[in-house]
Amino acid sequence: MFLRSSSSSLRIITSVPYYFRSANSIRSCSLLSNSNDNSHFLSSSTCLSQSQRTFMFWRANVNRELYGTPNKALATKKRQRLKKSFTQIIREGQFLRLMKDVLLPELTRWWKEMQPWDRRHEFFHNDYLVIHDFTKNEEIKKWNVRTDLDEGVGESTAELVPSGQGSVLFRGNISSKMVNQNTLYNQSGFAIMFSERLRGSFMMPAHQKGWTYFTHILLRIRGDGRFYEVRFHTPDHDHHHYADMYSMVLYTRGGPYWSTAKIPFSQFFRNNMGRISDKQFAFQPLTCTQMSISVLDAADGPFELEIAEISLVRDLRYQYDKFSYEQYTLPPYTTV
Repeated sequence: MFLRSSSSSLRIITSVPYYFRSANSIRSCSLLSNSNDNSHFLSSSTCLSQSQRTFMFWRANVNRELYGTPNKALATKKRQRLKKSFTQIIREGQFLRLMKDVLLPELTRWWKEMQPWDRRHEFFHNDYLVIHDFTKNEEIKKWNVRTDLDEGVGESTAELVPSGQGSVLFRGNISSKMVNQNTLYNQSGFAIMFSERLRGSFMMPAHQKGWTYFTHILLRIRGDGRFYEVRFHTPDHDHHHYADMYSMVLYTRGGPYWSTAKIPFSQFFRNNMGRISDKQFAFQPLTCTQMSISVLDAADGPFELEIAEISLVRDLRYQYDKFSYEQYTLPPYTTV
């Protein structure tokens, strides 16, 4: 049976096998029924095998998905025949324009990525690097906000606005009410602010080469008493590890006073979409492509976190502390 989805405007075709017994052999044919007008007609594949008819129906459904109608399929194939050859493209100068507009910028970016990030061998003690300065509006535009309302799960809201005092406000309202149970999420009540994902040359993920010299992340914040979560996204080329990240809890104080949170990289633990991995590894800053801050304390009500800047600092007192958690030898075939 070959069915089309109900949302499609194309007709639903049902294949019903019929068998005719003759003197020499048994032949099979297909009676096709059109669901639009309830008409029946025999297919042209009367003497074909079941596998051949299955392939024909599969090929027809693929063409309908790609082109919509047979007329569009013929028009697409006609355009493909009228495509210019590679020699003709070179003669008209289109290949040189492609090299100048597309390939040359990507090659230039790739060459810059191959160069060392800094000529110095290493940074000194207490040297720091500002990676996100929210005094500039251009930096705020590089960050986005996502809540459970965007996922169709809950009713939480959030926004990211300048405070007018050289900082950014991550504020909103958290609601743990579930409005849709048929989703991948088993709970609601979350809001996330995340930076844009770094992209390298030829659509490949970029690397934070300068982060390897530092040991801590430094956040200048003014919170509301809630606890948040700082995340470093480290997607791998394998789709199984595309959602890998390293997280650490960020505790804030209530009141009008500013505070500085200093978190070592060795305390970040590995997880995948909120699930803590059984096999832990130390965080490698080189693999980070995106950073995010989320509120996940499951407490309904308004929240507000003001951030002035995010920096990296090198503290030589922690240079021997590679990973703060114990390592276990797991049995084979375990989940990671």
